[in-house]
Amino acid sequence: MPETSWIASGNLETAPAKFDGALAWIKNNRETFIGSAVVLLAAAIFAVYFFIHYRDLRDTAWKNLFIAQQVGYGGNIQQAQEQLAAIETSYGNTSAAPYATLTKGDMLFAQGKYAEAGAEYTKILKSKDLGPFAIYNLGKCKEAAGDIAGAQAQYADFLSKYPEHFLAPETHASLARAQEMSGTMDLAKASYEKIVLLYPDTSWAAQAKARLTGPAPASK
Repeated sequence: MPETSWIASGNLETAPAKFDGALAWIKNNRETFIGSAVVLLAAAIFAVYFFIHYRDLRDTAWKNLFIAQQVGYGGNIQQAQEQLAAIETSYGNTSAAPYATLTKGDMLFAQGKYAEAGAEYTKILKSKDLGPFAIYNLGKCKEAAGDIAGAQAQYADFLSKYPEHFLAPETHASLARAQEMSGTMDLAKASYEKIVLLYPDTSWAAQAKARLTGPAPASK
């Protein structure tokens, strides 16, 4: 059996010899050893400081986000927008920043400022957590602004990237509605049929069936 340690091998001289060798190296290279130890200690201290500092920044950012949302929902949209913009600027590296951007977009959309809202959503299209919401909401902005072709493109993009997302049924319905608005009734019918197939026994399927059996708008 191959030796796996100095204890298993019965050679009690090996480890002490290695230890003595290490002590000798340190003695002969004292400045190098001390310098390396100082660097490692400084790195450890900096890592701890950075973690605590980032945690405090993150917590402050989320608290400020909550306050800004309450201010906005309380009716003071201008002040809320300023606070949200401050979060983006001062806490841009925290997880709260993209949520501040999403909130800005939602408030602008509620005011009917679709172009401005769309600009906010565009900032977070590549966000891992909020990308799906940004894509869908950008489609809603385009639809509300009358850009039906652009809305369809956004809804289709969402469904290609996030077919299993919980917003997918609503996005299918939005796509079908936009297709109806553009007069492409065959595409709208296919979208409604897909909703019935993918989400049976849901309110989305019931609404889709109603559109399929109800009077269809005239095609362009």
